[in-house]
Amino acid sequence: MMFGLVYGTALAALAAWLAWAVVDAVMGLRRNIQAARESGLRWFVAPHFIASMTWLPLSFILMPIYRCLPSAWTDPWLRILDPIWSYRELYAPFAQYGDMFLVATPGGCYMGNASPTVIHQIAARRTDWVKPIEHYGVVEHFGPNVVSTEGSTWRDHRRVSNASFNERSNAVVWKESIRQAGEMVKAWGKRAGNSEAVMWIADVYPDAATASLHIISRSGFGVKLLWPGEQQVEGEVEEGYERFSSHEPMGAHTMTFKESLHTMLRDFIWMGVFSKSTLKKLPFKRTKVVWEGYANLDTYLHELLDVKKAAIAAGLAEKDALDLMVPLITASESLPTDDHHKNAPQIPTPIGTPQILGNAFIFLFAGHETTANSITFLLIFLALNLPAQRRLQHTLDALLASLPPNPAEWPYPSTFHKLGNSYLGACINEQLRLITSVTMVPKRSVSPQTLVLDDGKVVKVPAGTFQHFCAPSVHRNPTAWPHITSSRRTPGKANDLDDFVPERWIVEDGTYHPHHQPSPSSSNVKPNNSNNNNNHHTSAQDADLDSALDIGAATLFRPAPGAFIPFSDGPRACLGRRFAMVELVAVIATLMRGYSVELDVREWISGHDDVEETLKGMGAAEKEEVYGKASKRAWEVLEGELGGLVTLQCVGRKVGVRVCRRGREVFGGVV
Repeated sequence: MMFGLVYGTALAALAAWLAWAVVDAVMGLRRNIQAARESGLRWFVAPHFIASMTWLPLSFILMPIYRCLPSAWTDPWLRILDPIWSYRELYAPFAQYGDMFLVATPGGCYMGNASPTVIHQIAARRTDWVKPIEHYGVVEHFGPNVVSTEGSTWRDHRRVSNASFNERSNAVVWKESIRQAGEMVKAWGKRAGNSEAVMWIADVYPDAATASLHIISRSGFGVKLLWPGEQQVEGEVEEGYERFSSHEPMGAHTMTFKESLHTMLRDFIWMGVFSKSTLKKLPFKRTKVVWEGYANLDTYLHELLDVKKAAIAAGLAEKDALDLMVPLITASESLPTDDHHKNAPQIPTPIGTPQILGNAFIFLFAGHETTANSITFLLIFLALNLPAQRRLQHTLDALLASLPPNPAEWPYPSTFHKLGNSYLGACINEQLRLITSVTMVPKRSVSPQTLVLDDGKVVKVPAGTFQHFCAPSVHRNPTAWPHITSSRRTPGKANDLDDFVPERWIVEDGTYHPHHQPSPSSSNVKPNNSNNNNNHHTSAQDADLDSALDIGAATLFRPAPGAFIPFSDGPRACLGRRFAMVELVAVIATLMRGYSVELDVREWISGHDDVEETLKGMGAAEKEEVYGKASKRAWEVLEGELGGLVTLQCVGRKVGVRVCRRGREVFGGVV
C-alpha cells in the first residue's frame, strides 16, 4: 500500500515535470521565433539549443538517430547541431542563408557567423558580447585563468600575463624551437626501420606534440624535458629543477613531470565530467590514471611555484628572459623591486596561488596542442602539394644562403621576419586558414544588439543570443579571399578555397595571383592595403595581431579585419599568437631546409619486404597511382574525419609521412 502510494506520487511528479518542461519549451520556442522574425536576419527553427550544456552529451546519442531520418524532416537544422558543425559544413550553410543567420530553438537564439565585418564588430565590443565562461569550467582544474574568466578579473589576468610575451621572450622561443625540431628528427631516425636519411612516421602529431610541449616547458617555465633516450647534460639543469627533467619520478611522485603533463593534457576532459572527489574514488583503470596524473601535476606545479619564488627572492628571475609564472607571482605578492620599496604597503590583487597554477596549466595546454596540430597538418599539406613544397625549399635556400648552415646560429628576429614574410609565411597562414585548431569561438550578447552588415543593413540581435565565430566558414568566405572559380583538385567546385594554395597569400606587383594566374581577374578580392581606416585594424590588439602573423607587410596578402581568425580577434585574441608563429617558422624552416616530406604509401605496396627498393623499381605511372591513392586517403581524413572536444585532430585514421633528406625523394618528379 505504502509502496503504491510512493510510486504513484513519483509518477505524478514526473508527469507534472514533463508537462512543465513541454510548456516551457513551447513558450520559449514561440518567444525566440518572434525575436528571430524581428531581427532582420534569415532564420530557421531547430529542436535543440547548441549552446546548452546538456546538448554535447545528448548529441552523441541523438545525432546518429537524426541522420537516419528523411532529409525533408531535418533540413536545414540538422547540419548545425553537430558540436563542430563549422568544420563539417564549412561555408555551405552561409552560401544558402547568408554570412549570418539565426536559429530559433526552445532554449534560446543561436547565431552562425561567417561575416568578417560582423566578427570584427562583435570582437571589438567586449562588454556587449561576452565570453560564456560557464562553458570553460573544464579548464579550471588548477584555478581560474586568462581563458576562463571575464570582466575585470580577466583584465587582471591579461594585464599580468601579457608582460611575459615580448621580443626578448620570443628570442628564447626561437632558439628552443630550432633545437626541438632537430631533436624530433633525431628521434625519428632512431626508430626501428628508419635511418638518418629516410624516416617513416605513421602519425606526426605525437612527436609534434612532444616537441611543442618541450618548447613551452623550456621557454615558458625553464624546465627542460627530454626525448626518449636523450640524456641530461651535466650542469645544464639548474638547481631545483632536477625533479622536473628526470626520466624517473623523484621523491613522493609516482609519475614524472612529463608523464603527468601528458596524462592531464590528454584526459583533462574527464575532470569536466566528474568532480575531483568523485574522480578520486572511481574504480576504473582510466579514471585512476587521470586522478594520478592530476595529483602528481598539482604537486609538481606547487613545487615549481616554490622554485620560482625562491628565484625571485634571490634576484634570478630575469636570467632566461621568458617566464610565464614570474609576473603572476610578482602580482600575487606585490614583491618590492628594490630596498626603497621594501616597506611599501602590499597592493590588493585578485591573483593568488590558484590563479597562478590555473594560468600555468592553460599556458602549457594552449601553448603546445594548437601548435602541434599546425606542425602536423602543414607537413601533410606540403606532402599533398609537392610543387608548393619545392617552392618553399627553394625560398629557404635563397633566404638562408648567407646564414650559417647550423640553424642554431640563425639570428632572431631578423631571420624570423625574413622567413615569416616569405613563402614560408604563406604556407603557414594557408594551413591556419584551412584547418584552425579551435573551429568556433563563442560569444553571448548581454542585451539586444545592433550590427551593421557589409551592405550597410542594420540588424537587431536578441539579448542572450549565443553566437559562434565560425573560423572554417569565414576562412572560405569567397568575398574575403583571393581565389579562382574552379578547383584543380576537385573539378566542379565553385572555387579553390578548400585547396592548399599558399600562392593566394602572395602579392606580386600589388596584385594577388592565386596559382600564378596572369590576370588579376582570377580573384575577386582586392588588396587590403588602402589607407582607408575601414580596411585596417584600428585597435591596439588588432595591430598586434597583424604584427604577430606578419601579414601586414606588402608581400603577403592582408585579409580584411575579421576574415582570418586562427587566434580569434579583438581584445580577447590569443595572448601567445606571436609565440606560436615564432615556433612554427623556426620548426618548419629547420625541417624543410634539410628534409623533404612525402605521403606514406606503404599500405598500397604491401607484401614487399624492402619498401625503399620497391619504390625505386617503380615506374612513373605506378608511383603516380600509389601516391594518388595516398592523397585521396589523406584528403578524406582532413576533410571529414577530424574531431576532438577542444581542438581538431586526427581521431580515427592517421595520415603517415615519409621524411627524407633532400635528394632522397621518391615522388618529386612524377607528382
